[in-house]
Amino acid sequence: MTYLMMIKVLLLSLLVISNGAEDDWLESECRFTYYRGTCIRCLECHDAASVGSAQAVIHCLESQLHILNFVTSISWRKNVSATVQKVLGECIAGIKIAKPQLDEVKQSVIIRNINKAIVLVNTTLSYPLTCRENLQKLNFQESPEVYDEISVYDQLSSVARTIIKRLGAFI
Repeated sequence: MTYLMMIKVLLLSLLVISNGAEDDWLESECRFTYYRGTCIRCLECHDAASVGSAQAVIHCLESQLHILNFVTSISWRKNVSATVQKVLGECIAGIKIAKPQLDEVKQSVIIRNINKAIVLVNTTLSYPLTCRENLQKLNFQESPEVYDEISVYDQLSSVARTIIKRLGAFI
């Protein structure tokens, strides 16, 4: 085997080993979460290895909140009853309130105020859950993707709470 060929084999071996190590890390970070698949997808999409799993999950929450705002805004623009439009408007207002609270979650994690971070995650979740409840009361069926995005946010909130609690165990 030539020297160049040996280097290629060595690099390929290191690549395979490092991918396996990353997969093991993702598995270990997500193994205590109820929504393991959601956790792994989130950490894979964000640079969790460099920013930390807690910050990566908070970023996922921010992204999901943005998606939820977008989907809800589109639904609000549809030809729906005035009552549904009012509730969707309230949903959008709640999402806008939740956005700066996620910034507070980040800061709380940084300064290791774990209890405050968990309370804030729960608070930011309360807006989408209230939205879902109010829409279900009206039997809103025109945009099922609103419910889907709320469910994803709910799952990510559960993942965030679990990871932040684990972070607190290491303090």
